[in-house]
Amino acid sequence: MNQIKQMFELQQQLNDATNGEIWTEGATKEGRQISWLRCIYMEAAEAIDSFNWKHWKDIDAKPDLDNAKVELVDIWHFLMSEAIHFGDASFAESYNDMQAERDTDPEKLVEILEKMIATAASANVDQSQNSLYQLFALFFQAIAHMEMDVPELYRRYVVKNQLNTFRQDHGYKEGTYVKIWDAVEDNVVAFNIMDEHPDLTPDQLYKKLEEEYKQIN
Repeated sequence: MNQIKQMFELQQQLNDATNGEIWTEGATKEGRQISWLRCIYMEAAEAIDSFNWKHWKDIDAKPDLDNAKVELVDIWHFLMSEAIHFGDASFAESYNDMQAERDTDPEKLVEILEKMIATAASANVDQSQNSLYQLFALFFQAIAHMEMDVPELYRRYVVKNQLNTFRQDHGYKEGTYVKIWDAVEDNVVAFNIMDEHPDLTPDQLYKKLEEEYKQIN
C-alpha cells in the first residue's frame, strides 16, 4: 500500500479513538476546540530548539538532529490531521516518491521551520487563508534536508502512532498510564523495538508494546 495513504488511515483511526469522530468538525468529544495549525507551529518551534541558534549560550554545541526528526514526525501527525479536517488529503500521496537530499544544513532547516511557523500562525489568525498545500511543501522540504525519505518517515510515524494509541488504551488521559518502563521512557522502548524489527506491521508493533508493558506491571 502507498505508505502516505496508510499513514493517513492510521491518523484517522487515532484521532477517532482519541477525540471522537466529531473531531473532523473542529472539536473533541468533550467539546474542546482543536487547532491543528497551532499544534503545527508550536511543534515547529520545538524543532528549532534542536539547533544551536542562541548566540549567548552553548555556542559550540552540535545540533540535536535526532530530536529534530522526532519533532518533525510530531508535526506530521498534525499536518495530516489538518488535511483530514480540511477535507482534502489525497494530494499528499504525490509526495510518496519524494527523494531525500544529502545535505543536512542546519541554517536551511531553521529557515524552513520558521516559514512553517509563520504560515501556520498566519492562517490560524485568518481562517480565510488556505495554508495547507504550502505547509505540506515546507514539511517535505524539511524532511528532505534531514535526509529522511518517505520510508523512514513511515517507520518513525508508525512508532509514534502505535505508541500514542497504546497510551490512550492504557489510561493516558486518566493519568494511570506508566510512561517509564524499567527506568526507560516508553518512546525509547518503542523505537528500540522497531530498530530490532524494522519490518513490523503497526499491529505487530502494538503487540510488542503490550508484551513489554506487562513486564513492568
